[in-house]
Amino acid sequence: MKVLYGLCTWGLGHMTRSLPLMRRLIDDGHDLVIYTSDRPLLALKKEFGDKCEYVESVEYPSPYAKNGTFALRLTLMMPAIINAIVKEHKEILKLSQDLDVDVLISDSEYGVFDKTKPSFFIFHQLRYVPPDFLRILKNQTERFNYHFRNSFTKFVVPDFPNDGGLTGNLSHNLSYMSSDQVKYIGILSDYQKMDVDQDIDYLISLSGREPSRSILEKKIVDQIKVLKGNVALVRGMPENAEKIKIPGVEVINYAGKGLRDELMNRSKFVIARSGYSTIMDMAELGKNGLLIPTPGQTEQEYLSEYLSEKLYFHSVNENDIDLEKDIEIAKSYNGYNPPWRTAQSVEKFMDIIKIAVGG
Repeated sequence: MKVLYGLCTWGLGHMTRSLPLMRRLIDDGHDLVIYTSDRPLLALKKEFGDKCEYVESVEYPSPYAKNGTFALRLTLMMPAIINAIVKEHKEILKLSQDLDVDVLISDSEYGVFDKTKPSFFIFHQLRYVPPDFLRILKNQTERFNYHFRNSFTKFVVPDFPNDGGLTGNLSHNLSYMSSDQVKYIGILSDYQKMDVDQDIDYLISLSGREPSRSILEKKIVDQIKVLKGNVALVRGMPENAEKIKIPGVEVINYAGKGLRDELMNRSKFVIARSGYSTIMDMAELGKNGLLIPTPGQTEQEYLSEYLSEKLYFHSVNENDIDLEKDIEIAKSYNGYNPPWRTAQSVEKFMDIIKIAVGG
């Protein structure tokens, strides 16, 4: 079976959650064609080498900005994004025919489908949560996804079906999408459980675009001396970036997959942004932690609020961080014990494909 896999280029989170699915497809002997660009393309070429084919994709204009106005920019840029989707879809139809593709899988790429073939859309935001001044558009964002209901065989959500899962109203309690159109397969994480000692008391994982990454780093470094025990700070910077020294703290500019897996497994408590991929990683490994949403990114702000209300993870706004107090509160939260983990989620996804292609 030949599979064309389209991947969003707005960040590496989509790539990391898709890696377990890609590995399974390759391990099962299927021919995989990866359609993406920018950092995900470079990372995947390094990950898989010549085990699959690569096609550089149409890039969507990015709504991310330095001033934290993601939702507003996304709204204003919709005409340009739709133009990119149309261009992408034309390219995909040609690839589907030229490469004799059997199945198409898209992680957040709206143009990666062929109505004549099984096509699957992986997404955890079937409804966006806009800021207050755009709240009138809340249901319209779900209608945008509903517009593609006949384009994709199934919408596949990396979350659990019951009790709001980890995404709450981002992908549950839907107004337009039917239960037959949406399949919840469970979390997808590239982390694997390791048999190692949990000797890191606090793992601080910084990520995201500048200047928001540096702003959070400064706030944490100013308070980091209150943390007792072994502390590791992963800065999310290029390996050759200028290093900083903090007494009693292991500072790592960049952690590749092997080191990243080891650090997360060794940690007792995690401090990180509230991106959904990070949340799935914490759930996969059973980690408790403190979530700090990126200002202006309404998805992260909503997830932080929702998960705090569910008493899974404590959340604090960037400007209100008091590490000593917030960590004490966070440790009283339950964390999230998933009904199943990535291995079973991958099986559920493969079953969906098998049903669509007739075995």
